[in-house]
Amino acid sequence: MGRAAYEQDMKQRLRDLGLQIESVRARLGRSGDPRLTGALATQLEFLADRRRGVSEKLAALRDEPDGTWDDLKAEVDDAWDALVQEFEESVASLA
Repeated sequence: MGRAAYEQDMKQRLRDLGLQIESVRARLGRSGDPRLTGALATQLEFLADRRRGVSEKLAALRDEPDGTWDDLKAEVDDAWDALVQEFEESVASLA
Protein backbone atom coordinates (compact mmCIF):
# COMPACT_ATOMS: atom_id res chain seq x y z
CA MET A 1 0.00 0.00 0.00
CA GLY A 2 1.42 3.35 -0.99
CA ARG A 3 1.80 6.36 1.25
CA ALA A 4 -1.31 8.21 0.06
CA ALA A 5 -3.47 5.08 0.21
CA TYR A 6 -2.18 4.30 3.70
CA GLU A 7 -2.99 7.81 4.92
CA GLN A 8 -6.50 7.67 3.47
CA ASP A 9 -7.13 4.23 4.95
CA MET A 10 -5.92 5.25 8.40
CA LYS A 11 -7.93 8.49 8.31
CA GLN A 12 -11.04 6.45 7.56
CA ARG A 13 -10.27 4.06 10.42
CA LEU A 14 -9.83 7.00 12.78
CA ARG A 15 -13.14 8.51 11.65
CA ASP A 16 -14.92 5.19 12.12
CA LEU A 17 -13.51 4.73 15.60
CA GLY A 18 -14.46 8.31 16.47
CA LEU A 19 -18.03 7.54 15.44
CA GLN A 20 -18.04 4.41 17.58
CA ILE A 21 -16.76 6.37 20.58
CA GLU A 22 -19.46 8.99 20.08
CA SER A 23 -22.10 6.26 19.76
CA VAL A 24 -21.07 4.85 23.13
CA ARG A 25 -21.13 8.36 24.63
CA ALA A 26 -24.68 8.85 23.36
CA ARG A 27 -25.81 5.56 24.87
CA LEU A 28 -24.11 6.45 28.10
CA GLY A 29 -26.03 9.70 28.27
CA ARG A 30 -29.28 7.76 28.03
CA SER A 31 -28.32 5.02 30.49
CA GLY A 32 -29.12 6.83 33.72
CA ASP A 33 -26.71 4.67 35.74
CA PRO A 34 -24.25 7.10 37.39
CA ARG A 35 -21.67 4.42 38.27
CA LEU A 36 -21.57 3.10 34.73
CA THR A 37 -21.65 6.57 33.27
CA GLY A 38 -18.74 7.82 35.38
CA ALA A 39 -16.46 4.87 34.75
CA LEU A 40 -17.14 4.65 31.04
CA ALA A 41 -17.01 8.41 30.50
CA THR A 42 -13.48 8.40 31.88
CA GLN A 43 -12.53 5.47 29.64
CA LEU A 44 -14.07 7.12 26.59
CA GLU A 45 -12.14 10.31 27.20
CA PHE A 46 -8.94 8.29 27.51
CA LEU A 47 -9.72 6.53 24.21
CA ALA A 48 -10.53 9.83 22.50
CA ASP A 49 -7.18 11.25 23.67
CA ARG A 50 -5.33 8.19 22.36
CA ARG A 51 -7.23 8.50 19.08
CA ARG A 52 -6.09 12.12 18.78
CA GLY A 53 -2.53 10.94 19.43
CA VAL A 54 -2.70 8.45 16.57
CA SER A 55 -4.15 11.15 14.36
CA GLU A 56 -1.27 13.49 15.23
CA LYS A 57 1.27 10.76 14.43
CA LEU A 58 -0.44 10.20 11.12
CA ALA A 59 -0.30 13.91 10.33
CA ALA A 60 3.42 13.93 11.15
CA LEU A 61 3.97 11.12 8.64
CA ARG A 62 2.95 13.40 5.81
CA ASP A 63 6.14 15.45 6.09
CA GLU A 64 8.59 12.61 6.58
CA PRO A 65 11.13 11.68 3.92
CA ASP A 66 10.84 8.22 2.42
CA GLY A 67 13.77 6.89 4.46
CA THR A 68 12.07 7.41 7.81
CA TRP A 69 8.50 6.97 6.65
CA ASP A 70 8.47 3.21 7.12
CA ASP A 71 9.71 3.48 10.71
CA LEU A 72 7.12 6.10 11.61
CA LYS A 73 4.41 4.15 9.81
CA ALA A 74 5.25 1.22 12.08
CA GLU A 75 4.80 3.53 15.11
CA VAL A 76 1.40 4.64 13.81
CA ASP A 77 0.40 1.02 13.24
CA ASP A 78 1.49 0.04 16.75
CA ALA A 79 -0.37 2.98 18.30
CA TRP A 80 -3.47 2.11 16.26
CA ASP A 81 -3.35 -1.55 17.27
CA ALA A 82 -3.04 -0.62 20.96
CA LEU A 83 -5.94 1.82 20.65
CA VAL A 84 -8.22 -0.72 18.98
CA GLN A 85 -7.34 -3.36 21.56
CA GLU A 86 -8.11 -0.94 24.40
CA PHE A 87 -11.40 0.02 22.78
CA GLU A 88 -12.41 -3.60 22.27
CA GLU A 89 -11.51 -4.58 25.81
CA SER A 90 -13.25 -1.68 27.47
CA VAL A 91 -16.24 -0.43 25.50
CA ALA A 92 -16.74 -2.12 22.12
CA SER A 93 -19.69 -4.11 23.38
CA LEU A 94 -21.55 -0.84 23.94
CA ALA A 95 -20.85 0.58 20.46
